[in-house]
Formats: sequence, C-alpha cells, structure tokens
Amino acid sequence: MFVEIVRLFIVFLATAGGFALGKGNGVDGNGAVIGATLGACVGYVAGGVLGRLLRQAMGHVERRIDDAPAHRLLAGALGGVAIGGLAGVIGLPAVLLLPSRIGGPIVGLAIWLGAYQGYTWGARKSEGLLAMAGLSTRPLVRATPYEGAHGGDAVLVDSSAVIDGRLLSLAKSGFLRDPLLIPPFVLDEIQGIADAQDPNRRRRGRWALEVLEAVKQVPGMEVHVLDDEVPEHTEVDAKLVALAKRLRVRLLTLDEPLQRIAELQGVRCLSIQRLTDGVRPVVVPGETVRVPITRTGKEPGQGVGFLDDGTMVVVGDAADLVGQEVEVRVNSNVQTSMGRMLFASVATPSR
Repeated sequence: MFVEIVRLFIVFLATAGGFALGKGNGVDGNGAVIGATLGACVGYVAGGVLGRLLRQAMGHVERRIDDAPAHRLLAGALGGVAIGGLAGVIGLPAVLLLPSRIGGPIVGLAIWLGAYQGYTWGARKSEGLLAMAGLSTRPLVRATPYEGAHGGDAVLVDSSAVIDGRLLSLAKSGFLRDPLLIPPFVLDEIQGIADAQDPNRRRRGRWALEVLEAVKQVPGMEVHVLDDEVPEHTEVDAKLVALAKRLRVRLLTLDEPLQRIAELQGVRCLSIQRLTDGVRPVVVPGETVRVPITRTGKEPGQGVGFLDDGTMVVVGDAADLVGQEVEVRVNSNVQTSMGRMLFASVATPSR
C-alpha cells in the first residue's frame, strides 16, 4: 500500500510536469497530451522504484507497529501529526510558487513522508515525549502513594514472609492489622515455586498460597492484590524496593539483604525474624535451663542443643550427651546475624 501511494504521487507529479513541458512546446496542441502520457509512464516506473526504496528504508518501523505498546502508538501518532504538519507548512511555498499541478503533489508527498517519519521518531522516543507532556508511559504503575482505608499504613509483602508461614500467626494474634499489599510479581514468584518440579519447593509454594488465603479469612485483615508493575527493574528485590518507595508503604520481609538495601534507600521494613527475636524469653547468665543435646559442636567436646524458641545453646563437655536432655547453666550469650546464641556448661550430671 505504501508503494502504491508513493507511486500515485509520483505519477501525478510526472504527469503534471510532462503536461506543462508539452504544452510549452506548442506542437499542434498535441504536445500537452504526449507530454502528460510520457510523464505518466515515467512516473509509474519511477514511482515504483522510489516507493520500494522508501518502503525498504522505513520497513523496520512497520515491523514494530504490530506489537507496539499503547504508549508507543500514542507517541508515534503525535509525532506523525506534528512532523506531517510541519512538512506541510514547509512545503506550502511550493504551492504558491509552482503551478498547482506540480506544487500540490509535492506538498502531499512531503506531508506523507513527514507523517511516516514522525511516527518513527515519536515511537522511538515515546517515554521521553509522554513524560514531557506529563503523561505516564507505564499506566499500570501508580504515580501516587497508596491511599486505602488506612492511608499509608499498608504493608508491602515479600514472598519470603508468606512462605515462612508465621504471617498467619501474626494476623490471628492481632500483632498485624494493617492492610497487606501483594504485588503481582510476588504472586508469580510464589506460583512458580508451587509449580516447581522439586516436591519440597512445590509443597512450600502451595503452603504459601494457602497462608495467603487463610490470612484473607482472618476478621479485620485486608489483603489487596495490586495491579502495579515495575517494568524498569527485572529483579524482584529491586521491584519491591522501588514499589515500596513509590507507594510510600512499609516492606514486610524475612530477607536480611533485601531489608538492609531497602532501609538504606529509606524504606521502613518489618521483619518477622526481628519480632521473633525480640519476644523470646530472656535467659541471663547464671540461669539454668533444660535443653536436649542434638549434635556435637565444632570444637572438641562441645554439644549443641536448641530451646523451644529456636535459640541455639552450645554446651561445653556435652559431646557424649547427644540424644539426652540435660540441665545446663548459661555462662554468656552472643547476638549474631542468625539470632541469639547461648554458651553454657552442664549443671548436673546426666542420669
């Protein structure tokens, strides 16, 4: 179609030129007809060649139109109108200075080429052009903070917090009452785990989906699945941080590296692990507790056990007591990145 339109303009132009040249020669009145006929023939051939060359030069634009996003089409249309109109204004002197038979086709061809090339430039620079006009190039991404029933008190949820399972306990106990926001890419990540080939991963993913469904049923809890996307980032962690900043909400996660990165960028984080560590019973040096020795430690003679809340207890001279529950006296405690660790010694001999 493009080649035929270009050829039509060239035929009109060549016919008008041939008619004007033949009429100027004044050969028995037949010169105009002969000139117009020859011009039409030459224009038909030349128009086909020129049209194919132009079509080949601009073919990459047409290949992109079929799958072009809406914002590219809009920017391309604006660019086509702008450049096409500018080409018409620039070509206006051709209408005024040249005969109408010649000037008209020239202006028409200039407008057509300008509109076509304007679409190309507009589509390529769509994001910048629409941003200059104050329009969003990412319509699925909110440009304003989250404004639900509780304003900015909502919490953006990471997949690690859902898979952990303690989210349901927090909701049931009343410690967490803020609306929970689930981004679509987090749901996709959980769904991918639920569809994994590995049975353990598949079980954890399905458990996470059940946890989300159970949280929705807790009275007073709100769970919102967002439409927001963050196409400028590919990593899920980067998407979460960017979305939390954009919506101005807190981030709920168990991922320590993600938490550090988010806090460095000004995002407030809620950590279930920090909460768990904070509400554990405090065991002070000198206190005695009973702990089962489950394995040997790294150092010779050490035994390792765990309290009910998961606190690791390293017991000296307890390597021979693996599999037994013994009473130990706490000597010191150390806070590590993995949680609190107690060092103790056997208080009474094992029975």
